[in-house]
Amino acid sequence: MSLIDATTGIQKPAAGFDPEALSRLESHLQTMIDEEKLQCASYLLAQNGTVSASKAFGPLTHDPASPELRMDSIRRVASVTKLFTTTAIFQLIEQGKLFLRQSVSEWIEEFKHPMYEKIQIWHLLTHTSGVQADPGYFQEPYAMGWWDVMFAFEPDTKGRFEVKDAEEAERMRRSAWIKAVLSGKPIASPGEQWMYSSAGYALLGEIITRASGKPYEQYIIEEIAQPLGMSRTFFEVPKELHHEVCVTNDYDVKRLEKNDDRTYAPPRAGGGLYSTIDDLFRFGQMFLNGGQLDGVRVLSRKSIEKMSQNTLGSGIPAHSWGAQYSEFIYGIGASLTRPDEWLPQGSYGHEGAGRSKLLIDPIRQAVTVYFLPSNIDWCPEAIDGTHSILGSGWL
Repeated sequence: MSLIDATTGIQKPAAGFDPEALSRLESHLQTMIDEEKLQCASYLLAQNGTVSASKAFGPLTHDPASPELRMDSIRRVASVTKLFTTTAIFQLIEQGKLFLRQSVSEWIEEFKHPMYEKIQIWHLLTHTSGVQADPGYFQEPYAMGWWDVMFAFEPDTKGRFEVKDAEEAERMRRSAWIKAVLSGKPIASPGEQWMYSSAGYALLGEIITRASGKPYEQYIIEEIAQPLGMSRTFFEVPKELHHEVCVTNDYDVKRLEKNDDRTYAPPRAGGGLYSTIDDLFRFGQMFLNGGQLDGVRVLSRKSIEKMSQNTLGSGIPAHSWGAQYSEFIYGIGASLTRPDEWLPQGSYGHEGAGRSKLLIDPIRQAVTVYFLPSNIDWCPEAIDGTHSILGSGWL
C-alpha cells in the first residue's frame, strides 16, 4: 500500500529517495511514451517493507482503443523467471535432494558423455556450463536457438528414425529438446567463461521436475508463488484475465493465447512467467526478509547469501553482447550490480526481455520493480537512462 500524506492527499516519495529524482523518473518515462519509445511504464519503489512510490501510465496494449496500464496489470516477465528457478533449486538443496556441485549427469542421462560429464548444477546456475548461449549473445549475424534444431531429434511415424517400441519412442520424444541443447560441441569448458544461457535454465527446470516429483511449472506456482500470496503470477494466464495482460504486438497476443500440448516441451524455467508489479514486490521482499514473508518461510537466509554474493572468483571473462568483461561478476542465479553501473552497489536481482526488472537492495532495505514495455528492441535510454535516475535518487 502506498504512503499518502493525510493533509495534502499526495503520494509521498520513497523514504530515502530524492523527491526531485522521483519527479525526473516520471518525466523521463512519460517523455519516452510520448516519443513512442515505450508503449507504457510502471514502477514501484519500496523501503523497509512499505511501498512508498508507485505509478502506472500509458496504454495497456498496442490496440488504438487500449485501456490504460494499471499497477495490477499482468506482464510477461521473461528472464526474471530465472530467479524463481534458482529459488526452487535452493529449496531442493535445503531438502537434501540436490547439491550445488552435483554433476548434472546424475539427473539427466544425456550428460553422461565426456563432453558434458563435468558440468555441475552450479555451472548451469551461473551461466558457466559451456552449453549453448542465447541467440545473439556473441553478436552472430544469423543467430539460431537450440529450439530451431530440436525438430531434428523428434521421432515421427514416417520412418525417419528406427524406433523399436512405444516405450523407446516416448523416451526419444521426451529427450529431444535436451539433445538439441547438447547438439554440437560445448562453447567452452565448465567454469571457463560466463555465457548467458536460457537453455541451461531449461535444464535446471528438468532437474527440478525430477528431484521434486512435480512438473517444473507446477512446482514454481505451488511452492513459491502461492505461499508468497502472488495470486496474479502464472505460466498460463487464465483466459478470463487475458484482457488484463500488457502486450505490445500481435506475437505477444498469440503467445498469450497459445495452448499447445507441452508434454514433450522443455520447462519454461528460463523465461515463462507472467506476473505483476505487486507480486514481484512480494517476491523481492521475501529476499530482504531473509527468506520469509508474512510468517511463511520460502528460503533460508544462508541460501539468499549464496545467491547474492559474487561466486565467479577472478578471471572469468564474458563477451556479454560485445561488452567484453575480463572479470565478470555474478551470483548463483542472480545478477549483481557491477561497479560501472549506476544502480545501488550491493543490489541484486534479475532483468527480463521486454524490459522488466526486479532489484533487491539489502543495504537500503529497498525493492525496486519496473515494467517498461515497448515494441522497440534496442532503446538504451529506457534501461540505462532509467537506471541512472534510480541510482542517483537513493539518498
